[in-house]
This record gives sequence, C-alpha cells and structure tokens, in this order.
Amino acid sequence: VVGKGVGPALLIETEPRTEEERAYAAANREFEGNFDRVRIEAALRSFIDRIVVGMEACPYTKSADISATGLEARGVTPGPVGYRFSASTDACHVMSSFWNCICELMAEPETNLSSIMLSLPGIGAGDGPDAHARFAAVVELVGRYLCLFRGDGSFGLVHFHPSYDRSIIHPLDAPSYGHLPPISWLRPILRMGGREAEAEQLSDEELALSNYQRRAPHTAINILRMSQVNAAAGPKSIVNLDLGNGRVEKASGITLYTRNTLRMAQSGRENLQYALDAEIASQYN
Repeated sequence: VVGKGVGPALLIETEPRTEEERAYAAANREFEGNFDRVRIEAALRSFIDRIVVGMEACPYTKSADISATGLEARGVTPGPVGYRFSASTDACHVMSSFWNCICELMAEPETNLSSIMLSLPGIGAGDGPDAHARFAAVVELVGRYLCLFRGDGSFGLVHFHPSYDRSIIHPLDAPSYGHLPPISWLRPILRMGGREAEAEQLSDEELALSNYQRRAPHTAINILRMSQVNAAAGPKSIVNLDLGNGRVEKASGITLYTRNTLRMAQSGRENLQYALDAEIASQYN
C-alpha cells in the first residue's frame, strides 16, 4: 500500500532475479548513496530557471518556486511548487514515492501545493542507451498505473531525462503520455503554427533539438493538476493535425510546441549541451 496508507494497493508481478540481476541491484543500492538531495534539487532548479522560465518552455511558470502564474482569469490560482526526492534505483520504491506525491496533491489545495517536481536521480542515471531505456520503462510503468486508476483525469505528467530522445520513446509515431509529440509531427505542427518557412528549412538535426526542453540533469517527473493543464491549453485546444498522406490526428499544444521547437533550434546544440553538462556536473561536485 502506497500513499502513506491512503493510496491504492499495487500488485506488481515479477520473475525471480538471476544471480547477475541480484548483483546488479545490490551495486545500484550502493550507488544511491552518491545522491545529495540539496545538490540534486539545486541542479533541477537551475534547469527550470534556464529552460522552463528563461526560454519560456512553459509560459505559465515564471519562477522555479511558483507555478500556474497568469491563469487566474481561467479559474486557477498560482501556488508553490513542491520538490520531492527519491534516491532509489528500484522501480517499486519509485512507484511508492510517486503515489505519495499524488496523495499529497490530492490532500492539499492548489494554493498550498500547485504541482510537484519529483527528482529520481537513481533511475536511468547517465546518458547511454541503457540509461535512457531504463528511464523510459520506469516512467511508462508510472504512467500506466496512474491511468489504470483513472488518475490521468486529475493529473498530467511531464517526463525529463539527461539524454531525453523522443525518437526512441514508444510509440514512435503516436502520442505517449507525459512525453513530447513524436519528432515526425514537428514539421506539421510548425505548419499549423503558421511557420511554414521554418517547417521546410529546419534540418532534422535542428528539429531534434526540441528534445532539450526535456533534458534535465537527472530523471524527474513534473506532476501537474489537470485543472492547470486545461486552463493553460484553453478552449478548443485540440485540433486536427494533417500529417500528410491522408493521415490526420488529434493534437494539442500547437502554439507551445511551435514556439519551443523554434527556440531550441535557435539556441543551438552547443549552447544547450554546455549548460546541461554544467548542471549535471553540479550534482556531484
């Protein structure tokens, strides 16, 4: 039972671990001691100040401490961002931490706790393909269980990882809960956002820089109230997106993703990666 006794009881069926897997898990548990909560939170705040606030990746976040700013006319009151932390490398422990956050948001009014940033530095630590695969698997597990309990009607998720790459998040060419739109959708999004010239001129490499809006110094999950998400999106936010070859899909956030894609491309990979590397290093130095 998670959520300090008031959350759902989750039964996760697993297979017995091999000797190699047990040794790997033991090594991971020792690795957990390397994470300093103060440094981890400071690095995440730096990312939020740089990308979310500084580059306006979310126009309704004006500081790392307060979210949902500017939505008062739509019935949403700004409130503090809660920073939570789990050093665990174990998926089941992470699920417990996540559901504790959900229960906390359910118990507190938005004026006391607007949203939560949950830092999970032990999940998918590093920037290699195995690290990214671990991140993707764990956040998918988190999202599926939230949807299973119909929590997606009350909360939205935003996933972050140091090497976040939407081109290898499944499904590759369809929406995935908590993730950016598929990379293959970006040109159609730019066209619908009124930037037809950029949709034709930007290279695939420049479009892929859109990933940097989700490249934080460690794995993290932003847990948002759906009242905020809906208010930020506004009425009639879901549109028919023409993907070409007769395929039309429902999509939202056209203006936001158009702006963010262009800003990441304009900033350039060297600048974005340099700042990210500094934030990653700050967690351990």
